[in-house]
Amino acid sequence: MKQGIKAASLLWVLAWLFTVALAGYGQGESDQGTREGERLLLVDETKTFSSTMRVGALAGILRNSGMVDVSVKLVDVELSYEDPLSGIALAEEPYDIILIIPKGIDDGTVGQIWLVTRFFEETSPEYAGLMALSGIIDQVFQGVAEAIDVSEDLFPGFFAALYLKQGWLR
Repeated sequence: MKQGIKAASLLWVLAWLFTVALAGYGQGESDQGTREGERLLLVDETKTFSSTMRVGALAGILRNSGMVDVSVKLVDVELSYEDPLSGIALAEEPYDIILIIPKGIDDGTVGQIWLVTRFFEETSPEYAGLMALSGIIDQVFQGVAEAIDVSEDLFPGFFAALYLKQGWLR
């Protein structure tokens, strides 16, 4: 009996994640200009079903929260550590946050999700918003990867410097 309840609960959670993921991806790659505030570009390098469901759920949660104006780009890269936006032209105004979901979370070679922004002091309102966003990401990717920002690792800092220069980040 307990195993039946566990299976039903698991099925319900998977159905919910699938629904949220479809809602997140269903709005397409360009959803600009619908909300005031921060603009976020979610760059998805993943390929597995479970990662795709998590990314879709994250996009849906962020869109429904109203915290940020979300755009999604699906990219294909050879390695997690290469520039996922290389060769892509910026077609609209720059972003405040670029969230990179590396390919390596699929096979466990990367345990981080990169929050690429300008550097913010810990006392700033932007930093508080970044920590809230980080908490949401950590919940969605719990046990798989954790969000890190420019104050915690060199990779988000490297991408921030690159994307500021290229005009992707404001």
